[in-house]
Amino acid sequence: MIQWQMLVDDLWNGEKSICFFVHSGKYFWVVDDKFNFSLDAEKDYQAYLDKGHITQEQYALACMSFRDGVLKLTADSFLKYLRAEQRQVLSQQDLKDIFVCGLDLSESLHGKVEGYYLSGTELGAKDFGEANTVASRLPMFYVNFDRKVYMHMDYGRAHEDLVYSDWFAKCSDFCHLVPDREKYWVLGGMDCWKYRFLQST
Repeated sequence: MIQWQMLVDDLWNGEKSICFFVHSGKYFWVVDDKFNFSLDAEKDYQAYLDKGHITQEQYALACMSFRDGVLKLTADSFLKYLRAEQRQVLSQQDLKDIFVCGLDLSESLHGKVEGYYLSGTELGAKDFGEANTVASRLPMFYVNFDRKVYMHMDYGRAHEDLVYSDWFAKCSDFCHLVPDREKYWVLGGMDCWKYRFLQST
């Protein structure tokens, strides 16, 4: 049995994130460092170079080594990106196992979260902490190469600035774009997507 504790710790710490990719009519769940979900990393490195933060030599080296040589993530380079050792492509069962790893996702907690939204009933520190742990295991990025759509929920970071000019890109909720059968965060009728909004309510 695969042990997921290290991965869920990385998700909690913000070192890793989950992205839902659509490519040639197929979808892929991928865990990676969140900066690897930027599409055009060259824009970032060019900005560092223009501001004098890095030298021309550092710029060239960074462009060659970033994301195992996939500087620009496109429909053509996506499969090469997936083949790198550091990528974790997850199955539906993997996602379910990760989601519940070490948690007691009870109706009691869910009822408290819903009570918080309905009537403003305060969550205790323990409940709030558990709800945020659940939220850390939700996808943060959505990349659809077929429709040229890029969305993320990494608030405070302008990932949309590193998207190609003919793409639609926005920092916004993308839950509606994920097929219902892929929503691993819906358990026994409990939709845990709402947990991610607790801190911003």
